[in-house]
Amino acid sequence: MAWSDLIRRRHPASRVTAVEVAASLAEVIVQNTNTLRARIEVEGFTRMDPVRAGSDECLLECMIFEWFLRDVMASVRSEGPVEAVRRALAGRLLVDLLRSGCSVPELDYLDRRQHDRFEEYEQALEVSASLQPLGALAWRRISGDGQPSERMTMLLAIRARAELAQSLALE
Repeated sequence: MAWSDLIRRRHPASRVTAVEVAASLAEVIVQNTNTLRARIEVEGFTRMDPVRAGSDECLLECMIFEWFLRDVMASVRSEGPVEAVRRALAGRLLVDLLRSGCSVPELDYLDRRQHDRFEEYEQALEVSASLQPLGALAWRRISGDGQPSERMTMLLAIRARAELAQSLALE
């Protein structure tokens, strides 16, 4: 089952546009980003580094990680105008970030950051069958620290495994 199928269930007679798919994806990414940030807080990151944990950079990195997981899912399914959905999703996420009070200067900034992270995350996926390299890299980006945390690496690797397994189960 694809994202567009989920949207069609709500409106079976209508054709799904890239903007509608992007809106649904953005909603999921925002929810998952909030869940990830709450989980990171429970694990004590807010106590260890309150400045970083409350920063726009931390929020942005959490969102890009969740966005990456959704993009991998979309790539596996690759139906319809994937590039149009990606462009619409970037714009929608920028608007959501700005509404949340995040100081992202412009769409080009977000596009560059997203592109760089996706390349890094894709390389981490290629390193091993394990998702630990991805978890370690994501944690270094989220925490802003050069040192991975074993506990947080595992948390993010398990998070990625659950999301990616769910996407494969929906096919």
